[in-house]
Amino acid sequence: MSKLVFFSILLLFLFCTDEPVQSQSKQDPNLYLGLDKIVYLTGKFNASQVLSETNLEESSKDHYLRPEARKALFRMIDDFEETKPSHYKQHIFLVSSFRNFNHQKGIWESKYTGKKQMRVPVKGKTPSEIVSLILEFSSAPGTSRHHWGTDFDLNSLENSYFEKSGKGKVLYDWLIENAARYGFCQPYNEFSKRNFKGYQEEKWHWSYAPISNQLTAEWVKSFKEGKINLKDSFLGGDVLGETALDYVQSINQDCYKIK
Repeated sequence: MSKLVFFSILLLFLFCTDEPVQSQSKQDPNLYLGLDKIVYLTGKFNASQVLSETNLEESSKDHYLRPEARKALFRMIDDFEETKPSHYKQHIFLVSSFRNFNHQKGIWESKYTGKKQMRVPVKGKTPSEIVSLILEFSSAPGTSRHHWGTDFDLNSLENSYFEKSGKGKVLYDWLIENAARYGFCQPYNEFSKRNFKGYQEEKWHWSYAPISNQLTAEWVKSFKEGKINLKDSFLGGDVLGETALDYVQSINQDCYKIK
């Protein structure tokens, strides 16, 4: 065999074997974990089907996250414990994580009917006014980032806990400085509203951005294509309309810097 033929065969072999491996390494992860795309994006599945149980010592209930988010969270917790001030006694624990469609529907409708009180009573208000009130802090079923297993709430559902006089101030400052190194961002901050539409700031809510960024884009695309229809799914769904799109897209832009 001539040297020219030999090297031609060698080059052909290298191109045929290496290139698929390189391409495979650049592919997106399995965003939907084997589930139907719309089923996954709208949270119409049970956590135990595809997510990883994520329990912490201070949590009194079961929590579920995607495996990637769970691994990154535990790395972040370990590093926080190693670097926090010795006098600081607070730990990171989960208050809420994955919530499926029905769970979110229960939260939404308890507020819509007035069973769960908001900052003002719903009595005498129009459906649109009630929906606007709920959207200050709660997502409509089918639109919540908690459906994806990428997002969780830490320690307290009160911003004051993480502020100057609160027990979580040291923790929050550490998260702002370091969370992005583990892939996490605070999706709803003081700058996340678009054209005055969007949720109020939630210092407790953190998201695993490498995957939630992709899922946000896929949700928006599917909604615009008419594949996500929420109209008759819950009380007030008929007046939500395009507002759902505004709120799903109203995200802290720093999240998109995390790859």
